[in-house]
Amino acid sequence: MADDECGLVVDAGARSQRGLPGPDWPFTRLLDAGGRAIGWSLLHAPVATTAQHARFADLRRAGERFVGMSSHLEFPSGCEDGPLDYQEACEAWCHCFRAPDAYLRSDLPRLLLSLSDFCDPQHVAQASPAPMSVNYDVVYVGASERWKQDAKGWSLAASCVPRLVRAFDWRALVVGTPCAIFPQSPGITFRPSLPWSELLGYIAGARVLLAPNEMDPSPRVLAEALCLDVPIAVNRRILGGWKYVNRFTGTFFDDENDLVDAVASLGAVSPRVWFRANHGPFHAGRRLLALIRSLDPEVEERSHLAIEGA
Repeated sequence: MADDECGLVVDAGARSQRGLPGPDWPFTRLLDAGGRAIGWSLLHAPVATTAQHARFADLRRAGERFVGMSSHLEFPSGCEDGPLDYQEACEAWCHCFRAPDAYLRSDLPRLLLSLSDFCDPQHVAQASPAPMSVNYDVVYVGASERWKQDAKGWSLAASCVPRLVRAFDWRALVVGTPCAIFPQSPGITFRPSLPWSELLGYIAGARVLLAPNEMDPSPRVLAEALCLDVPIAVNRRILGGWKYVNRFTGTFFDDENDLVDAVASLGAVSPRVWFRANHGPFHAGRRLLALIRSLDPEVEERSHLAIEGA
C-alpha cells in the first residue's frame, strides 16, 4: 500500500501538491541535484497491470537500472509466485524493515530508507493553512475502504481513540467513515476524506498524531506530523516508520491498555528539529546517492539525489 492510500483526496493535483509519485507509479526516476535523470529508477510495489508491465519492459529495454523501495505492504516479500523476480530485477533495496533478512536476500545491498524520508519540512509547513476554526487534540488518519483499514490499524483505533477522548477530555478527528467496528461516539468527528492542506491544518493544531497502523511500510503522515512539530503515538508493531519514534518525537504503545500512559508520559519533545536534523530531501538524497554510487561509480552527482515527483 502506498502511503497516500489513506482516505485522502489523491487526484493528480493532490498527488503533486503532497509530493507523491504520479501516474508512472510504481516506478519513479532518480534525478541529480539539477533535476536531470541519471538512468536509475525506484520500483516501489508489484507490477500489476498490463500498462505497468509494458512500462517496465520499456524502461528495461532503454537500459534503466532499478533499486527496489518497500512502499507497499511487505514488498517484495509475498511476490515470489508472481511472473517477476523483483529481487533479481533490482540491484539493491531501500527498505523499512527492522529485520530485513526476513524480507530481502542477504546478498543484495540494502539501505534503511523510505519514501517518507524525503518529506520536506519547509514544503509541509508552507502547505499547512492558518490555524483552523476548530482544533482537535488527537488526529488519526484511517480509511473508508475495508482493505485499506487493515493497514491503518482501524480495529485498534476503534479502541484507542475513544479511550484517549475519555481519559483526557479530548476532541478527536478520524479520517474515515464510521461503521460497526468503529462507530460514532461523543468527542469524535469522522471525515471520509480531506484535502491534503486541510489535513495538515488539523494535524498542526493537534496535541498528538495517533498511528495504530501495523502493516504500513512508510506512513508519510508520520513524517508530516513531525515536520509540523506534532508528536506521534505509534503502534509498536508497525512495519515501517518505527525509526521516527524516539524521546524527541513521540512514543510507542502496544494497545489500548497502555496508550493513555504512553501519551501522558510525553515530555518535552522537538519533532520538527529532530526530523530536519535526520531526514528530509537533502539527508535522504545523500544516503541514496551513496548507495547508487556504490553500484554505479560513473554517476557524476556528488551532492544528493532526488526522486521525481517527491
